[in-house]
Amino acid sequence: MHSGQAAIDYLASVVGKTDSATSSHWHKYHSSFLFTGSGFEGLQGFGGCSKPRGIILSATERLLQSRFRKMGGTKFALLDQLAYEITNKQNRAYDLDVLRQSLTLSYLHDHTVGLLSEKSTGVVIGDGFGSMTSLLIASRSAGRVVLINLTKTLMVDLWFLKLWMGDQVFDTSVDLVTNSEELSTALGKPAGEGFGRVIAIQAMDHQLLRECPANLVVNIASMQEMDPPVIAAYFDDLRSIAGHQKLMFYCCNREVKYLPDGTITRFSDYPWAAGDEILADELCPWHQQYYSFKPPFFRPYDGPHRHRLAVMTNH
Repeated sequence: MHSGQAAIDYLASVVGKTDSATSSHWHKYHSSFLFTGSGFEGLQGFGGCSKPRGIILSATERLLQSRFRKMGGTKFALLDQLAYEITNKQNRAYDLDVLRQSLTLSYLHDHTVGLLSEKSTGVVIGDGFGSMTSLLIASRSAGRVVLINLTKTLMVDLWFLKLWMGDQVFDTSVDLVTNSEELSTALGKPAGEGFGRVIAIQAMDHQLLRECPANLVVNIASMQEMDPPVIAAYFDDLRSIAGHQKLMFYCCNREVKYLPDGTITRFSDYPWAAGDEILADELCPWHQQYYSFKPPFFRPYDGPHRHRLAVMTNH
């Protein structure tokens, strides 16, 4: 097990190795990825990470975000403030990619009443810059978050978690595990004061999810970038968890996406089961358009995004 800074150091030592779960999308967008030891270059394909805007651009961005902020639910005001505080510590802009995380978590609070609390264990598959992981912990929507991602992207997630948490809390609250024994040890640790606990897993070790006592699993715009067999493997992991306890899965992805090598992923083709209890299923209101600082100010994504909240069955 690698804890705190040692987890980042370990990932840096293996970052050049081929990740078996990598699709052609990530072969393309990770091609120029570089960890310099003090930061990253070539960050592409998993959300924005702009520096804080100046006064004029900040005001303009706030205005452009207004139509999305109206979509927020009952917890949105709190989550919005927390997201601002998190991105401020990370020295990055509170852009639409982060705002979508705030809107999503507010939506989940409204649709999973009583599920999200410091007693909950959440799983984030494919976070970007640790945004959802940070929000889950900061809002006490989960006392423990299991974060799984490709090696390069996972290192970025942990880096930005460290910027938010600070060195001392990060070193005592974050563990990277690579096998069942390490996972069991990490699960036995108490949540850190005010920051919860994060357990990081490389995507190549995804089967460890089966041993996690998860209440909620979240995947936002990353299954669409996986090859279908990898998507199916994650669904198998979730159904294994569902065999032991009630598990809700929030999935927001493009209805159809074409990967660089010609592979097509379709939301409707994900291995949903007839026994899954669908609590919500619609086009995601805040994931149909994005804004630009130049006209036309609002533009559609390359295809509609659907979100579904389901209670998973184990078969």
